[in-house]
Formats: sequence, C-alpha cells, structure tokens
Amino acid sequence: MAHPRIIRADERGQALIEYALILVLVSVVVLISLAVLGPRIQAVYCQVIISLRAEPPDVCETDTVVITRADYNSGNQELHLDATSNGGYNPQAVLSASPGGVMEAKSDHYHLKYTLTGCPCIVTVTSTGGGSASVTVGP
Repeated sequence: MAHPRIIRADERGQALIEYALILVLVSVVVLISLAVLGPRIQAVYCQVIISLRAEPPDVCETDTVVITRADYNSGNQELHLDATSNGGYNPQAVLSASPGGVMEAKSDHYHLKYTLTGCPCIVTVTSTGGGSASVTVGP
C-alpha cells in the first residue's frame, strides 16, 4: 500500500520561488555582461559595417582624422606624415596612409615615415573608426 505524500504548508510554492531567484540571477549576470562588453561589441559591429563599405548606422560614430604634418624630402625621397584621431591618439582606431601603409601609434598622435619616389602627390589617411583626411604633398 502506497503512502500518500504529506505536503506541509510551508513547502507550497517553494519551487516557483527558486525558479524566480534563478531567473533574477541570470538576468543580473546578462545585464552586467552587456554593460561591460556592449561598447566593444558595438565597435566591432561598426568596423565590420565600415569595412563592407556600407552606410554605417547612427550608432556608429566616425572619428575625426586630421593630418597635422605632411613633409616630403626630395633629397632622400621620404614622406613624413603625422595625424590624429579625435584630437590625439585613439586606442580604438588604426590609421592607414595611402600611399604608405599603417601608421605607427605614438603617445598623442600617429606617425609614418615612408620612402616615396616623386611628389607632389595626394596622401589620404583613413581610420578604422570611419574617418579620413587627404592632403596634397609637394617637394
């Protein structure tokens, strides 16, 4: 003969409360994770959109690139180029010069020394943050 289970009054709804507490804990962990990783995920998303040459959405702010120095020495055929991203060095941006290549990050700006045969030429600096600037360089 089976004995019926006796349910005490204090056990009613206990499983429902445990499930609610687990749900609250998971929600808090998800919200904290999104708060910490959200800007990084947004930056990666914007870089993918920009690299696909698509029109970036409003959440993708482009940085401001300014060429602060563009000197060509015809004697040794070297181009010295300095630029800033958002007024200085932006750790979230990589600047590339065309012609030239990837610019070296300094403490407060970007720099590139490049051997170039023949100028005047147009140099364009492009950022992974979406900004760009061009300048005409002469001897």
